[in-house]
Order: sequence, then structure tokens, then C-alpha cells
Amino acid sequence: MKALLSLLFIASLAGAGLYFTGSNDVRGSSDSDMMQLGNFAYQEKRYEDAFKWYENAANQGIAEAQFRLSQMYQKGEGVDKDETAATHWLFKAASQGVAQAEYEYAIALEFGRGIKRAQMKEVAVWYEKAAQHAYPEAMLKVAKLYFSGSGINKDIQQALTWALKAKNKHVADADTFLKSIIQQVKKLANQGDYPAQHMLALMHQRGQAVEKDPKLALVWLRKAASKGHADAQYDLGRTLAQTDPVSALYWLQKAANSGHAQAGYMAAALMATQHDTKQKNVSDAWRWLYHGKQMDQPKVVYNLAIALHQGQLGLPETNFKYQTWLEQAARGGVTASQNDYAVDLILHRKSVKKAVFWLRKAAQNDVKSQFNLGLIYARGDGITPDDDAAIQWWKQAAENDSARAKMMLGLFYNLGRGVGRSEKEAVHWYEQAAKLGDNNASYNLGVLYYNGRGIDRDYNKAAAFFHQLAKNGDTAAQNMYASLFLEGQGVKYSPKNAVRWFRKAASAGNIKAMFNLATQYRTGVGIKQDDKKALFWYKKAAMMNFAPAQNAMGYMYAQGRGTKVDKDAAEVWFEKASDNGLSLAVQNSSALKQHGSFALLRLQIDNSIRSDVLTDKTIDLSTWLEPHQQAVL
Repeated sequence: MKALLSLLFIASLAGAGLYFTGSNDVRGSSDSDMMQLGNFAYQEKRYEDAFKWYENAANQGIAEAQFRLSQMYQKGEGVDKDETAATHWLFKAASQGVAQAEYEYAIALEFGRGIKRAQMKEVAVWYEKAAQHAYPEAMLKVAKLYFSGSGINKDIQQALTWALKAKNKHVADADTFLKSIIQQVKKLANQGDYPAQHMLALMHQRGQAVEKDPKLALVWLRKAASKGHADAQYDLGRTLAQTDPVSALYWLQKAANSGHAQAGYMAAALMATQHDTKQKNVSDAWRWLYHGKQMDQPKVVYNLAIALHQGQLGLPETNFKYQTWLEQAARGGVTASQNDYAVDLILHRKSVKKAVFWLRKAAQNDVKSQFNLGLIYARGDGITPDDDAAIQWWKQAAENDSARAKMMLGLFYNLGRGVGRSEKEAVHWYEQAAKLGDNNASYNLGVLYYNGRGIDRDYNKAAAFFHQLAKNGDTAAQNMYASLFLEGQGVKYSPKNAVRWFRKAASAGNIKAMFNLATQYRTGVGIKQDDKKALFWYKKAAMMNFAPAQNAMGYMYAQGRGTKVDKDAAEVWFEKASDNGLSLAVQNSSALKQHGSFALLRLQIDNSIRSDVLTDKTIDLSTWLEPHQQAVL
């Protein structure tokens, strides 16, 4: 329809005689109209008409018209051939950034076409302009200029860069020229030219024009670095940073001592990461950190903030300008800082909306930010809860192997939040998270198999998950694992083993395990009966406001077990338990007055999945939100 309207518009202009009107009438047309009419006439091979439209548009400063006009002068279309005029308009178009015009104007200058032949230095400027504006043939030409040093400082690295760009644009002869560059680099490297050795190392490291070979890259980097090439020393240190930090620091310091600032910044970060406290190293680290801070290097600003916040490099821990510097580095594009700044904002209850803004920036390529975003959307602290957004971000994080994100997806399926409830799907996500070391996922798997809701009950699997967590010090899992020994579920019946695991959990502060251990002492199951020890553990749990233990304390005082009979003390403990919602304690209080029998709760376990992070607004988010808080190399 648009094409039809354009033709009707042109036809109407033609009918009005505007194809052949003088320039005064043409000036009344818009720039786009003139170009459209010129293009239409050119396609119809009415070159004189096209020339008139292009000329008027060119005089109005339209770059495309200026370039087309130069071509018509060059070819003699609608006007006599005139190289001088062609070059005149070519220059005007080139001056407005038309890439092909820049390239052809460079040719005109180089060979003296319609203009006085220029020095190669001036010519090279125009070829580079065209190359930077992505004109393919100009890319190859610039590569050759850098390779030969004609009109420009010789630079084989730049020659390689532009030759590769030309190759990617499928420029003829780019492959052939690229091979000649590679041959020259290899020849120079083998002759001991350390800049060429450094260049060849990077080529092998990146798989750039040669096969990717990290080992061979290291060989060439070492050769160049050992000859004092600062860039090679820096790249060698950067390469070794993850696998051999001691050697990395050695080379980075060498480069830094030669004045290589980025090497100094990385050396300082590496020293902070290693918690290096050698006096000279600490002094050098702070010198480079503050140098980078003065130079507004975002990564260095972040590293400085982390070093001070965590008390690295021999200084006491301090939050001096921590948030200010985090924000500065975040604005400088440091992903880790964007995430950590957001986490700090949330933990200090400053602005969740502002935190979400920074998390979304970082989350484009940061798995921790992806998880954190999902958590904030799921909890809805300071923003509108959005389960769909939470799932979206957790799925991205899960694709990047975030154990916690996979656990959260399992939790959503387990609870039926944002998705249809499915214990089988929950098991799928929990298992993936557990393989990555997420303890909450392992615990929830144990609970699912223990309860057998939505999936087949399997005490063996439940015991396996609880046992693994119990060995790692998870007190709730220790308590659950102990309970299995009392029932012979998934493990061989063994009250002694039950007591052993109850004691581990109780000693570590688990209230339910304290109660269970007290019960074993009171009943003498799995251990020698001992009322005093039973009273000791009941009291520890009762003092932590655990109603079943308070009720048991009432019973112990009422019966005089482990202590003297004390009806008043019994009444106090029964009332405490009753106030904490235990209806059984109300019955016991009545039995105390009527000389009736007492009732006690027995095994106390936690067979509910761990989901508090989604619902408990008082939970400590510092244990859930994931900061980086580590120097960026």
C-alpha cells in the first residue's frame, strides 16, 4: 500500500509538471521527496531528471544525494563526465560520514583523481574513517597500510585486527593477506622478536587466525615476558591468576614495576584475594588501589571497597565509604559491584526499588544477581510480589548452574506457587540443586521421601539424605536421622545410634533434639535411665520457650523425677506450656489439681519442608542474598 501511495504521489507530481520544473519549484519539496524522486528517475534511467533532483538535494546538504551526484559526474550519467566535480561532491559526502564516499575519496587522493595527489598520511586518514564506518574494502586497505607502515605507523597487531574484520566481511583477498600476516608474525617470533611473540601468544589464546592452543599461548607468553615485555608479563599474570596465583603475582608485579597500571591494579586485587600480609606487598597493593581510585578505575574502586570492608591486606575491617564506592563502581559498569550495591541497599533497608534497578543491570550476565532478583520478587519486600518474574530469573540462574535457584524452583513446584503443584517436578529440581551442594534441597528431598506425599514413600532415600546432612553438621537432619533409628525406618533399628545423633544435635543447640535426648534419658531407651540428665535437657529446651519441654518440666516437678516434688513449680511450667499453645499442658494442669495422670509428648521432629525464606519477613536475608564480595581480577 505504501509503495502504491508513493507511485501515485510521484505520478501526481509528474502530472503537475514538477519533473521538469526549475530549481525554484524544486526547493519547495522536502529532502525525502527530492531523494525519492531522484531515485525513481534514476531507476527509470531518466538520468537528467535524476541529476536535477540529486543536485538540489545535494545543495540542501543531503549526504546521500551528494554521493550519488559524485557518481553521476564520474560515470557521465545525465551530465558530462567531470572528475573534478565528482571528487568535489565525493568530499562533501565523505565529510558527512558516508563510508563508501570516504573510501572512494581516499582512492581519489591516493591516485590524484580529480584532485591533487596527496601524501599517504592524509590518504590513510580517510581509509581509516571508512574502515571504522564498517566499509569492508576499506578494512582490508587499512590492514595493508598498517602492515607496510605506509602513511601510518607500522603495527602488525592492527594489521591483523583489520584483516580479520575484512575476512568476516568476505572481502576478496582478505584470506590471502591474512596468511601473509601470520607468516610474518611467526617468522619474527621465531627470530626472538618479543612483540611478535606476545602477539602470537594472544592469537593462540583466542584462536585468532590460528588454532586455539592455550598451552602454546603460554609458551610464547613466557618467552616474551622473560625478555621484559610488560604487556606479555601482564597477560601471563592474568592468564595464571586462577591456576597459579603465586606465579601470576610475580609476573604482574614485574609488569607493574615497569609502569603497567592495569598489571598493578590486578596485582593489588590478587594480593587482597590471597590475604597477603607481607609488608612490601601490602604497601604495593594499597599504592595501586589508591592510584586506581584516583584514576577512576571502576574495578579498582570496587576492589578497594571490598578490601576495606573485609579487613584485607592487614587492615582492620571497616565500612569506610563502602556503599559510596560500591555505587561508584556500579555506575562504572562493574557487574559484581552492581550486585553487591543492590544487596547492601536491601540489607540496610534503604531502597528495594533502587536495588532491583541495579540487580536487573547486573543480571544480564551475573548468576548471583539473577538469583537475588528472583528472591526479591518472590518475597515482595518493598515491591509488588511477582511469582512469574521470580521463576523467570531463577530459570536463568538455573541455566547458569545456580544451586539455590534450582532449590527455589523445586520449592515453588512443591508449594504450587506460580506453577502447578507437582512433587515429582519438585524432586527433579531439588535433586539438581542437591548435586550442586544445596543443603536445603537435600533436606527437602529427605522430607518428601519421608512423608511420601505426591511421590512414593522411601525411607531408605530419606535416610540417605538426612545422613549426608547430619555428617555435615545440619542439626535438624541429625534429629531426623536419629528418629529413624528409633523406628528402624531406612536404617537398622538402633536406639543407641538414635541417642548418639540426638546428642550431637542437642549439643549444637537444636531444641527438638534436646527434648528427644531428654526423653531417652527419662525412658532409658538406648541409654542408661537417668532422670537428672533428662531434667537437664528438658530444662535447656524449656528455657528456649519450647512448649513440649515446658510441659515435660511440669511433669518432672509433679512426679519428683530428677528433683524434689514441687507442685508449685509444676504448675508454673504447665502454665508456660499452655501459654505457648500446648493444649495438653492445660489437661496436665487440671490433672495436677485432681491428682490425675499426666500426658507427655514423645518424639519431636521437623518433617516439613524448608520454605521460611518465602514467608518469614523477619528472616535474616544476609544468609540468603548472594553478594560477590571478592576482588575482581
